[in-house]
Amino acid sequence: MDIVTILSTIATVAVAVGTATYWLGGRLARIEKDIEALRSEMRSGFNRLTNAITNTNVITIEYLGLRGILDPNEARFLRTVIKGLASTVTTNPLTEAERRRLLELVDKDDLTIEEAEELYRLARKLYREYIEETPDAAYALLYATYKRREAYMRHGGQQTKPSKTQS
Repeated sequence: MDIVTILSTIATVAVAVGTATYWLGGRLARIEKDIEALRSEMRSGFNRLTNAITNTNVITIEYLGLRGILDPNEARFLRTVIKGLASTVTTNPLTEAERRRLLELVDKDDLTIEEAEELYRLARKLYREYIEETPDAAYALLYATYKRREAYMRHGGQQTKPSKTQS
């Protein structure tokens, strides 16, 4: 074989390998893009499911609180749980000021309607952002619902639906 034949064979093989590599690279890029789209769809579906479960839990907790299912002893238990949750500063989703305010409100026996609404707002934030860490976050919302109902009953107001800023 002469040098021209060898070089033409090498060039043919190189072109074939280059073409195949280019085609495979494009194909792998499309497969990777499809996998990322599927991953995004799954993440979106999971987030919708999580929101549905969270909203169901909130509705159940609010219903129990509004129906007056809790008695004062259960409320004291929930108060203790909330204090424990609020003391976990490293993972707590509340700011330091919100944490202090939550503890102040939990320590008060007779809340005004405004204070009860503030407690409820803080408890909802704690619940929403902390429920994945511990199921005890639901106790904070249950306690806040109890105290909100109690404040409305004690101060003569009729409890209305939560405003848009609370949901």
